[in-house]
Amino acid sequence: AAMQAKLLRVLQEGEIERVGGHEIQRVDVRVIAATNKVLGNEIKAGRFREDLYYRLAVVPIEVPPLRERREDIPQLVAEFVRLACAANDRRQKALSEGAVGLLRAYDYPGNVRELRNLIERLVILTPSEEVSESDVRVLLPLVSERGGASPTSLYSPGVPLRTMVEEAEREL
Repeated sequence: AAMQAKLLRVLQEGEIERVGGHEIQRVDVRVIAATNKVLGNEIKAGRFREDLYYRLAVVPIEVPPLRERREDIPQLVAEFVRLACAANDRRQKALSEGAVGLLRAYDYPGNVRELRNLIERLVILTPSEEVSESDVRVLLPLVSERGGASPTSLYSPGVPLRTMVEEAEREL
């Protein structure tokens, strides 16, 4: 609540005071804010200031969850594969039609972040240059009752143990 009040002051007055400082400085900023919460509910519950909401909600854009825009998945997959291969020093990989089909069918409770993490896992743990439907089946997180990924979801035949351990450590 205190941080919300400070942010509201910055947005309304265009002024900040540095931590440990005593001078007020003028700032000219534009803010892009994102949330996965329904702010109307957060306001009613007293967790979000209504005046801050109206200050931020100048041009609201609602992006539906990934499970409601499955047609975007192939394009996101292609970009995430490109990024993951570059970040992990891997040759570019392709996904089979069946692999993309499985990825489109999954509900993604973790939304786009979950898709990106899954693609990075596939890039790291798939030894061949094509990610197959069976590769996706092995690595697709099986969500447990607690909401976490199954510990066996990192296993992939033909992948060196060291690589799987590195991936498990990164996940933890």
